[in-house]
Formats: sequence, C-alpha cells, structure tokens
Amino acid sequence: MKSHTDVCMVVMNQLWNDARVKKEAQTLSDIGLSVTIIAQPEDDCPDSEDWGDIHVLRVREAGSLKKSFRRMLDTYGGDKDCTGTGLITALRRNPVKRFLGDFFHSTLHQIRLLRHALATNARVYHAHDLDTLAVCAAAAWINNGKLVYDAHELWLESRRHLLETSRPFMILEKLTESLLAPIADAVIAVTPGRADVMREMYPTMAVPDLVVNYPPLAPAAPRQQDVRHKLGAGKEPCFLFLYQGILGLHRGLEELIDASVLLRDIPVHIAFVGHDRSGGVITQYAEEKNAGDMVTFHPPVPSEELSEITGSADAGLLLFQDSCLNHTLSLPNKLFEYMMSGLPVIACDLPEISSVLHRHDCGILVDASDPSSIAKGMRQMVSDPAEAKAQGERGYEAASANYIWNRSASVLHELYMRVLEEELQSPSVGDTQ
Repeated sequence: MKSHTDVCMVVMNQLWNDARVKKEAQTLSDIGLSVTIIAQPEDDCPDSEDWGDIHVLRVREAGSLKKSFRRMLDTYGGDKDCTGTGLITALRRNPVKRFLGDFFHSTLHQIRLLRHALATNARVYHAHDLDTLAVCAAAAWINNGKLVYDAHELWLESRRHLLETSRPFMILEKLTESLLAPIADAVIAVTPGRADVMREMYPTMAVPDLVVNYPPLAPAAPRQQDVRHKLGAGKEPCFLFLYQGILGLHRGLEELIDASVLLRDIPVHIAFVGHDRSGGVITQYAEEKNAGDMVTFHPPVPSEELSEITGSADAGLLLFQDSCLNHTLSLPNKLFEYMMSGLPVIACDLPEISSVLHRHDCGILVDASDPSSIAKGMRQMVSDPAEAKAQGERGYEAASANYIWNRSASVLHELYMRVLEEELQSPSVGDTQ
C-alpha cells in the first residue's frame, strides 16, 4: 500500500458496478490528488491494484479471529457429547446472541478497515455512506486529517434501515450519524430534497454540497439487435422496456409484472437487469403470475458496459414507490442514464423525478402502486412510437445540456479546495468524466 495518499475513500461494497465512486475518484485524480479506495473483495480481482493514479485496496471481511469464533460455535454446537452443547446451541439461536455476534463481526471488520485507512496517512477521509462514517471519522481524528461525509441516500429514512435493521443496530446507526455528521468538514448529498432533510436533522452540520449522480456526457448509443435479442426482445417488431438497477421490494417491480400480463395483446417485452436484492421474491412472483413470456431477468454488468444495454432498449422504467422518505426524495442515476441513452421514461410520480419529466417532457408519469396505471402508460407509449422517439430525443438534449458529470465534478472540485484550503487544478472538461 502507498505510504501516503491525499484522499482515502472507504466504501462497503464492490467497485465493479459502482459508477458513482469510480467517477468521484477519477475526478479527484484529475484535479491532481492521489486517491486510495478501500472496498470489498471481488471475484477474480486482486486485493490490491492500481487504476492509473488510483490505488484500489479490497479488504476481506473474514479475519482469523472471526473464523475461529465461527468454527468454535460450529464444532461445539454440533457435538452431542460436549458438556456445553446445550448452552452453545441456545446461544446460537438467541436473538441477543445473534446481535452480539453480528456486532462482534462488524466491529472486527471495522477495525480491519480502520487499520488500512490509517496506513494511507491520508489528508482527507471520504466516507461513502453511513456504514463507513465511523471508520473515516476515527482515521481522520487519529491522523489529523479532514472528514468528508458522502451520503448517497437518507440512510436512516431508507427501507433497508426501517424494515431490515434490528432495533439495536438502528440505535447505533442513528447515534453514529447524529454524532459524526455535524463534525464532518464537508457533507455531500445527491438530491436537493435529501440535502434539506439532512439540514433539518442536523442544524449544526455543514451545508451539504450537491453532487448529483449524473452520467458522463456521451452520444446516444445505437440500438444493437444482438443485445436486444439477448434481453428477450425476440421477434421484431417488439417494443423493449428496460428496468436497470437493484431488484428490490417497494420499487414497483411486482406491480410492473402485474402490468405486463395486461399487455399480452401488443408486442412488448420487459427486461430486468441488475442485482436481485429481494431474495428471489421478484423472480418467483413473475413465475407465479405466469409472466415468463413477457419478462426476462438478466445479471448486472459492469458500469462501463451498461450504456450498450441501455441504448438497445426502446424505453426505460423507473417505478419507485412512496414507501419511505429516501424513496420519496430519490433522483436515481438510472433516470439520467435512460435520458443520456435517448430513451423515453415511464416513471413514478415522486417529487424530484416528476420535476425532471415535467420540465423536459421526456416521458410519462404513472402511479407506481397501480398495475393498471403502469400498463396504461406503457400502452400509450407503444401506441405512439413517433412521440416516444421525440420524448427520448428531448430527454437526450436535456441530459446533454444539464445532467452531465462535469457539473458534479465542478462541485467536488470546489469542495476539495475548500476542505484542503489550497488551489487545485480544474477538472478536465472532456466528455467522459
């Protein structure tokens, strides 16, 4: 590992399809800062490598102590002749034990991340989301560095936090953000609405800088017949709708599947591309609804390859539901990726998203909780291909003029000059980053 870096970024996920982290790191490198990214391991990728001037370090979660702890529980928990078998088994099944075990494992990993972060001796520690804030804050304090809190979402108002997090961890996460966000040297938000909510939650926190997850400027990708065929378009003519992103609950995907069976009388197909975070619920739902002739599911692809898939569709789908404040105030990067690829959009009628569609007339708003409303919007788009094409063209023009990464890169540049209190070279004004 490098003995010194200007910026140490920490993220609790893999990098291969995290376009935002890669764009931010490249921007910081472009303005003359050395960058180290600490992330999770990836199959067939080394634990340490360099992407040009960016150093990538992948830290494995399972340390030797954690493995020994698990092995001890498995060994003694399954040994019928062991005196403590009953106690071990009870502990393994006890919810308190599960929390303590999860906390123990999480703490071990946080310590490992902290050790690697400290070794960079960075001038700035850049925390990507709440789950890395404690590590970056500790490293900044110990190494007398600066702290940047990059809140990709309203973590405490997200579905994951509200419905999937145990009560003890909810308390810990709330305590972490309430204590550390106000002491960050700079805070980043991704939408105006989320920035306003964060300021209300933490009045003494630095005013958030708005770094929206815009795509790089690019020409609209041509539709490729072989890609369309792989996505399930099959026999042409076929109007191919695309949903790209996480397959999760409360994203309107079950309703979309219900809508698909209402469209069997017209030549349409729906392709889902992304990580399945529903535990198979979405794909199982499609099977139960006998929608296999209308929808297909495809694995995620690296962010650098996504535009080829997006550009081969006829329209994009964005159907978040108003199930939590994080969704209500969302402005997903897929919206701008669809627009940059020249696709008209079928979208949910939520404030930030509807504002973009109303402003540029680049799609159709629907009630994402109502399959008949989704089907009606899709049918309307298919019935008027000339207008759909015009919507896509208006969306591309708007994206090219207003929603490009260069705008966010400029905000990031100003933020880092302020935090480091020094002049930095301007980011390149190219068409990629």
